[in-house]
Amino acid sequence: MRIVLLFCGLLIFACGEATLEISGDEQELFQNHLLLKAYFFHPERIKEYEEYKSMKVDSMYKKVDLMYESLEDYFCGANFAGVCRSRYTFYLPPEEYNDRVDDIENTKRYYSFGFERRIYEKSLDTLIVSAVYPISPAASAGLRKKDRLLSANGISLIGLALAAEDSTYLKNDDPFENTTIFEVLRDGKIETLKAMQKVEVQKPTVYLDSLDGIPLIRVTEYKVNTNNPKGTYTEFRNVLQEIKGARAAIMDLRGNPGGNINHCTAMAAELVPLNNELVYDVQHYRDRKRGNVIETSHDYARDFLKQEGLGVNTKWVILMSRGSASCSERFTAAVKYNRPETVVIGQTSYGKGVGQIYTKTYMGGLAYITCLQTYYPDGTTFHNIGIIPDIPTEAGDIDALRDAAIKAARSFGAAAKFSTMSTSLEALPPERLADKWEPAANKRIEFPLFHQGE
Repeated sequence: MRIVLLFCGLLIFACGEATLEISGDEQELFQNHLLLKAYFFHPERIKEYEEYKSMKVDSMYKKVDLMYESLEDYFCGANFAGVCRSRYTFYLPPEEYNDRVDDIENTKRYYSFGFERRIYEKSLDTLIVSAVYPISPAASAGLRKKDRLLSANGISLIGLALAAEDSTYLKNDDPFENTTIFEVLRDGKIETLKAMQKVEVQKPTVYLDSLDGIPLIRVTEYKVNTNNPKGTYTEFRNVLQEIKGARAAIMDLRGNPGGNINHCTAMAAELVPLNNELVYDVQHYRDRKRGNVIETSHDYARDFLKQEGLGVNTKWVILMSRGSASCSERFTAAVKYNRPETVVIGQTSYGKGVGQIYTKTYMGGLAYITCLQTYYPDGTTFHNIGIIPDIPTEAGDIDALRDAAIKAARSFGAAAKFSTMSTSLEALPPERLADKWEPAANKRIEFPLFHQGE
């Protein structure tokens, strides 16, 4: 409801201020100026419209982005040293709108069967299934985690070159025919599966494995649409149902750059007592009567749930790295504040405690604007600080991370019973350069704010 009210208030504001003689594509500059005045978290940085209008630039779209760039909304992480180029308030022209919104809201899509595999540790010349996407041809054909792939359409898969430098069979389904019948080894028996037909499959964001018999949930990002059309939060709820009754669980948020605020906040609500406050935001928007409003918005677990969350009775160990940013920090902050027994292991996180709105502009471009900052219920913030681990480990020291996670979970009484897929923690890919890092915490305005002709 809050988002709809913002839309109504800003639309009236736009009509009320449109007193200048503005025509053609200059409307794009003017309407974006109104957007910034309405939402940008540092309104004191916004100049008068005439100053932007007088800029000598050939392209109107370039002029609009220069207006955004002049606000200097940069952040490269709490521990960054160097020239920062990560910009969080920006504008994209109409031809880039669809691709960027698709990237913000959706996970990657692949023409595939929808399963992942790794080299079988006890036999380095064959593959074992490590993940089956719930909505996929692989799931429909009956493929399961732990299945060892023996053959495809009668052609043996044993003895293939599976070294790291030849990972074709590990990374994609291109080597397999569009319609393939797999033969697998399952629980000591050879099984022939139903035929799989490649289709476009969307990648999940939540994976369930186990570490030394302890449930291990890996969350890669927070998206509106994933392999589950209801997004990351619904994926997470389904996993919580699977581990229901577990005394302790490990959540791996290493390298998670963030994503949709509603999803990560609702996920935190599943782990926190119903009447507890999760976090609060200080956000900016334009109100018809009050002008430029600074509003404090409090999120409680009960705002997302009607009954106690599925993860409240489980003790949690959370793994983080410097690449854990924004929404993954928001999630961890809410859980750790309300469940202080939660153990955070790894490195101090990125430290991005600001969020953005994004919307289609007057001429179909994309406005992406920092509009809020997140705080713990006690008024402190993790922005430019990060989430500091209870048990620090060196980046890349996977053995220390693994041992600390298992020890912490065992201290909560976790028993070695859960065995969806016994896995060892893997090293993350090398972190991207800070000037290319784009942690995201965002929420969308659902309707165009301005319409041609109004």
